[in-house]
Amino acid sequence: MIRKGTEMTISGTSRHRLNERQPRRRLDKRYLYAAAGVAVLAVAGVAYAVLPGGSSSGPTPMVAAQDAGSLLLNATGSQVAAWDKTSSYCGGDGISVANGSVGTSSNGDATLTTTGASGSCAAIISPGSYSSAVIEADIDFPALPGKSTTIANWTSFWLTNQATWPVDGELDAVEASPLTGKSGVSWHSGPNSSSVFVASTDGFHKVTLPAKGADVTPGWHTVDVVYTKGYFGVYYDGHLYTSYTSSEVTGSALNILLTSTVTPKTAAAWNMIGGPEVNSDSSPATTSVKYLRVWAYK
Repeated sequence: MIRKGTEMTISGTSRHRLNERQPRRRLDKRYLYAAAGVAVLAVAGVAYAVLPGGSSSGPTPMVAAQDAGSLLLNATGSQVAAWDKTSSYCGGDGISVANGSVGTSSNGDATLTTTGASGSCAAIISPGSYSSAVIEADIDFPALPGKSTTIANWTSFWLTNQATWPVDGELDAVEASPLTGKSGVSWHSGPNSSSVFVASTDGFHKVTLPAKGADVTPGWHTVDVVYTKGYFGVYYDGHLYTSYTSSEVTGSALNILLTSTVTPKTAAAWNMIGGPEVNSDSSPATTSVKYLRVWAYK
């Protein structure tokens, strides 16, 4: 991921993010009458609540349902596509170029497409920021041609606040490293950009997070993030990949980002990432999102 006006290395990534708070959704008045109208069905020992009129109480996350409270966001692909921030996020750093595109597929999925040109970049950023939340997205990651197990480009699904980075923190739930070609999970925080704490599964930092399951590969995956003060957990397709309990995890309100950049073959880029890139795709590559959901953390 590329940042304006900053330098990055694999041992200390520097990023800046925007800060727009999403208002909490008002309680639907139907719930005030739930005591009079809720029917409870028992199926295979599991209770399901049904609202009057037969509508469900809303989706639940694939994992950590016990941590999920009220549904704050239930965005379809077309709604996610409306959060196009390519022009403001990409460019201005000497590496990325804001010539990627964000759109909607015939299936209604949000699409994030790089052109294949050196530095091509596209970005989606949520208008709302979320603290202490359970976040879930269904994402299709592109494969690097000729390498079916490698995600193309510097493609990432992550959380941060651009305006206050690194004070409020940054959580990379999926980051296809341009240096290794492998995806990793990382937490970044600190008092300023000159003193950034990093804990990661990538093995390049003092604090190494344990990888407890299979990593993300190209194709469709459901990514879940449980995030609150002092803890985060990242799940892929219903299985815990890694987690971290630490006072470094701020629990501050963070925006949700999906970004992709074709890392150029330049000395400036190699200085940022720590060496030559290995997963840049010289052909157009598309990342897709079917939905993005956020629940308050109980």
